[in-house]
Amino acid sequence: MQYLNEIKSKHITVLGLGVTGLGIVRFLLSQGFTPKVVDSRANPPGIDWLKEHAPILDTHFGDLDDAELCSSDMIIISPGLSLKIPAVADAINADVEVIGDVELFARINTKPVVAVTGSNGKSTVVTLAYDVLKEAGYKVALGGNIGTAVLDLLNDDFDVYVLELSSFQLDTTTSLKPISATVLNVSEDHLDRYDSYQAYIDSKLSIYNFAELIIVNADDSQTHPVERDTAPQINFGAQQGDYHLALHNGETHFIVKGEAFLPVSTLRVVGKHNYLNTLAVMALLSPFAVSKEQYKNALGQFNGLAHRCQFVAELNGVKYFNDSKATNVGATIAAIDSLASDGENLVVIAGGDAKGADLNALKPYIEQHVKALICFGKDASDLAAITNKSYLTNNMEEAVTLANVLSSTGNIVLLAPACASIDMYNNYMQRGDDFIQCVMAQQS
Repeated sequence: MQYLNEIKSKHITVLGLGVTGLGIVRFLLSQGFTPKVVDSRANPPGIDWLKEHAPILDTHFGDLDDAELCSSDMIIISPGLSLKIPAVADAINADVEVIGDVELFARINTKPVVAVTGSNGKSTVVTLAYDVLKEAGYKVALGGNIGTAVLDLLNDDFDVYVLELSSFQLDTTTSLKPISATVLNVSEDHLDRYDSYQAYIDSKLSIYNFAELIIVNADDSQTHPVERDTAPQINFGAQQGDYHLALHNGETHFIVKGEAFLPVSTLRVVGKHNYLNTLAVMALLSPFAVSKEQYKNALGQFNGLAHRCQFVAELNGVKYFNDSKATNVGATIAAIDSLASDGENLVVIAGGDAKGADLNALKPYIEQHVKALICFGKDASDLAAITNKSYLTNNMEEAVTLANVLSSTGNIVLLAPACASIDMYNNYMQRGDDFIQCVMAQQS
């Protein structure tokens, strides 16, 4: 950790004392640093830990304009905070270096990193990549925007790091050099944080800046780097690409560079989106030694992640799926596309905070595959306005009850909100749990 010795004399401020911020503080303390800790909230979540374990640290809780950020040499900012906050922007203009925990990790780490971003599917891809590498005998760590904060991963000696990275994390990361990196897909999201959709895309694409191998989605040109001559590229797609899906001996297979590798039935979870995620994993892990048998074992044991097209129950011939993690339009389209049949077999429950996104992209999928669109939450009226198949309800219980009435044998009821949950819930997990509870209540 030579880099840490180089910054021992710097005046470092940790900005934001949530989960990430507290992880940064713990790491710095373990390395002999005594950072200043700043949060705009009077009682941030980590304050009790700080009082018990590091009462000697200089702190400022409250208005950031009074935090004297410009007197810092370096600010390590939590990803939930925008660089456009006036006090932060002033510090940047005063030549204060502002980085995130992923950037600090990148400056310290010397081991291979597999880096994944995208609007949808990140968590599934990194979790499956972790499982495959583990099955192949690697000592592998999983973290970033999922599970463990990246700096905590440096406490052990790993062979490879698999990182899920959000656009917010990438905004403060400039030194990461992944052995392989991908932008899985891009759809409108977080437009309440970015000046434009293109700015959001550019943030995602920055993951390629120093990558040794670039993995792009052959079906989504927005995932392709602007500079074509950066690093070697391979691609994946539904019907095209170095890694794609095709029939072989009457069964759909994962095709790897022209060869039928494994049947998709090897994968324990179903759905087109899961097959595409698997192709992305195979492409990302191409620099590593993984046998067909090791892939077979890992894919056969993968149960998928909670709240991501999670099968809940089958009641009276109707299957219920929880995709509460579908917090944007692109994710909802992917869920519909994966579960749709030739006709209108889906009853979709959606709604929440659309974060300024254009909901009209859902229209063709609803017209082709959706029997009814049941809406509730902050932007329910905007969602309902895109189709004459819509119904307005007040809450999840009403929505599930109505879905039960409108569905018939062979239908699928799908919670795929296309919106964030923050208008009515603490997070998407709580929303998904509410859906599951309401579905189970229909049995009685």
